[in-house]
Amino acid sequence: MKRVLIGLIKVLISCAILGYLFRQAWRDDSFSLLYSQPKDWGLLFGALSAALLSLILCILRWRLLVVALQIPFSIRDAFRLGMLGYLFNFFTLGIVGGDVLKAIMIARDKPGRRLEAVASVLIDRAIGLYALFVLASLAMLNIDWSTLGERNPDQLAAVRRICDVTTTAAIVGGVVIFVLLIPQITHSQAVHALTRLPAVGPLISKALMALQLYQRRRGLLLATLLMSLGVHLLSSLSVFLVARGLPGDDPNLATHLVIVPIAMVASAIPLPGGLGAVEYALDFLYRGVATMNIGERQGFIIALAYRVITMIIASIGLFYYLTGRREVRAMLQAAGSSEVDESNGTTELPVT
Repeated sequence: MKRVLIGLIKVLISCAILGYLFRQAWRDDSFSLLYSQPKDWGLLFGALSAALLSLILCILRWRLLVVALQIPFSIRDAFRLGMLGYLFNFFTLGIVGGDVLKAIMIARDKPGRRLEAVASVLIDRAIGLYALFVLASLAMLNIDWSTLGERNPDQLAAVRRICDVTTTAAIVGGVVIFVLLIPQITHSQAVHALTRLPAVGPLISKALMALQLYQRRRGLLLATLLMSLGVHLLSSLSVFLVARGLPGDDPNLATHLVIVPIAMVASAIPLPGGLGAVEYALDFLYRGVATMNIGERQGFIIALAYRVITMIIASIGLFYYLTGRREVRAMLQAAGSSEVDESNGTTELPVT
């Protein structure tokens, strides 16, 4: 009951954020422009294709991490669990996240490999999140800030501060990752003392165990990082194609490669699929970089259209759900047990 209540609260928060954004967009006739002006359906289909390719690459990245732990895991099984996880990030009211479901299902399919199953999900999500910071930081090198922010110069200053924080996070994160790949560090008493911290201690403990499984596989981690950059490049391209396919002006691709990864970090907020958080973040960043020719709420309209695309792709998981309903229901029941909660330690990080 508690889990259901928390899930409903998350949905209400998402609805409140979206309600606010809808109200603001309605006030400045953004929806009227969207309805009355022609759309480029070819570009919008291209956006759907780019988003689908991004998810496929994301699933293949996860499979690579699983296979590296010497767990037999076919491409077919990877797509089955990956698509189900993507579906459940959107359509379970935030009660059972896709990462939790993936960890439970692979652990059930591979008895005795629970720790490895959880490790693959944790490392997969951590690498994906770090790659967002890296891509945005690299893209900033090609940005001419003097051409942006005509509409809201004060907000542009806020966006630039966020970009500075993003670059700092990429640098600091890189240093931390390098240090943590040294076995003597992760096995030290000082690091293990962090596992006894209240609230975050158990999560740190599981993250350390996951990291230790991959410490001798630095080449693999680098390969998955490069794959993650590809995942986020395709996601950013998808949003850019959405922007070009809808009526109204929009920033160039280089700018999208900065603002989209930063906005996607908001999907780490524990809301169903980041619903509301990503839309608000992209709307805020868009208004910061907007020129006078770009609509005040163009960012929200684009974010909303991209959300529709991701939900269309998520619906592919319905095929896997309908063909294995009994198994999935058993996994959902397992997810509600205290034994699973204590053992998986997964978090809802970005599914990108």
